[in-house]
Amino acid sequence: MSGLAPRASGGWAGVLGELARRDFFPVFSAKVRAAVYNPFGVLVLAALSSLACGFFLHPQGFALAAGIGAVVVAGSVWPVVSMAFLRASIGFDRGVVTEGDECAARLLVSNRAPWSAWGLSVQGAFHRESGAVEVAVARIPGRREVECGWKLLANKRGIYPLDSARLGSGFPFGIWRRSRKVSQNGRLVVWPRVFPAGPVPSVISERLVEGQVSRGKVGSYGDVMGVRPYRRGDSPRRIHWGQSAKHDRLIVCELQSNSRPLVQIVLDTHPDNHSEGRDNCSFEWSIRVAASLASGWLDEGAEIGFACSGVELPAASGSLQKKRILDALASAEKVPKELDEVLACPVCRGFRDGLQVVVTTNKGHRAAHCGPCDRGNRRWAVLSLNGFGGAPSDCSERPGDAWIWFRRPDDVPGLLVDGWSEARHGS
Repeated sequence: MSGLAPRASGGWAGVLGELARRDFFPVFSAKVRAAVYNPFGVLVLAALSSLACGFFLHPQGFALAAGIGAVVVAGSVWPVVSMAFLRASIGFDRGVVTEGDECAARLLVSNRAPWSAWGLSVQGAFHRESGAVEVAVARIPGRREVECGWKLLANKRGIYPLDSARLGSGFPFGIWRRSRKVSQNGRLVVWPRVFPAGPVPSVISERLVEGQVSRGKVGSYGDVMGVRPYRRGDSPRRIHWGQSAKHDRLIVCELQSNSRPLVQIVLDTHPDNHSEGRDNCSFEWSIRVAASLASGWLDEGAEIGFACSGVELPAASGSLQKKRILDALASAEKVPKELDEVLACPVCRGFRDGLQVVVTTNKGHRAAHCGPCDRGNRRWAVLSLNGFGGAPSDCSERPGDAWIWFRRPDDVPGLLVDGWSEARHGS
């Protein structure tokens, strides 16, 4: 019997309060809340209550029920009738922008009905599964076509408008909202933000481009351009021993660049290897790191390839390849495919002539890294989950073979410029 006795601290009142607060049927309760906790459900309950009052208390309850019923019918039917005659499309003044840029957007709404439509709004055009009003139009006259323009701040990469964009109206009472899909009059591609990147790291072998002339810049495998004092990080193979003996200090040769570097960038997109969030999450910053390296090195004349889950772009150069890579990064999403599976794809497995840069987090690096399987031309750009919105983990220390180690978002711009020896000291 002692197990049935109330606790001394709360007594029977505490037990009854706890039972009153407990939800014994959560699934049924959720359905009731969805049906009742809205204007339509409240008015229906009010109409039923008025009918009950008319039957049992006074006939005036029927008049009140009729008035509430008229409001429910008008508020439910009018949005359906209005939306049946409306057509809408969204367009942009530019096709491509970068995160943080502004562009002009325009909404074109056509009303084929002889009466006006009021209280229109567009939802889901720029934020998936968003219930917020993104564009609002007070009134569209009958048999008219109205164009509305506004400045749009592209603060998140992606391809807009989204497929979930819908034009809707709840006029006049907001009881029932009716919507229809908004068509696309052109699309807007928002590329990820890019930062300046340092020179392409030296690799053991660089693919020579047939017919390319030597460039007047310091490289790794061309003709000798001159000599200079040794700097930490220089290859011992470039030491000029005669000049070193003459000056009693190490002197190295500067070589002319006569080859085009070949680089492949691999992005880890597995959701388990990244933190959650929108702005400072590791996935978004991994995309910005990959975009910065690809964009900067393509501008230098390198041949860049790209691979992630579902995307395999062979190495190429020029502005068209830059557009391909940035378009792929703009639409990249988390895909549950392990990084080692991506590295085993035909494009990655067949890459042998240049430098392979893998952009991942410390968790992804630990899961995919295999020391004996790593090639000498592979470098790891690793983001710390602890500094990019992730929960504290036991792998917060810098991996021993990390080429660049990003601890937090503020480190990214600086490390992309001089985060490796060739960037700090020259090739």
